[in-house]
Amino acid sequence: MTRMRRKAPAAQQDFFPQRTFLAPIGPPTPIVWSAFTAAEQELLLEDLDGWVTWLAERYRLDHRVVPGCWTQHPELIEELSALQLAWQGAFSMSAVPDAPLNWHERFAVARLRISDWVSRSGCRPDAHRSL
Repeated sequence: MTRMRRKAPAAQQDFFPQRTFLAPIGPPTPIVWSAFTAAEQELLLEDLDGWVTWLAERYRLDHRVVPGCWTQHPELIEELSALQLAWQGAFSMSAVPDAPLNWHERFAVARLRISDWVSRSGCRPDAHRSL
């Protein structure tokens, strides 16, 4: 027997994110940034930017974790790319049941590393600083 769901109140509908991505299907492929041409890297970066935008909004990350200029910092590109890869694996249809929990644990550690890099960069919400 199937139970009918009631429509959630408007405030609760705002709690859940709009559908942005399809669930990953198979195992993700790591990105070796140096193996791609500049044009290919730009396309990959556009894809990563969409995911990072979603991540920052979903987890309410501010400029101390994901600065607006993150695409100008190779270390942040590498870290966020690896985090996206792990997310794809954790939320794929072939993932084990506790994979999302493991991803969140790794995400907590990654946020500390990213925050450390951002603080050392000296970037501010209104100003990028090259090292």
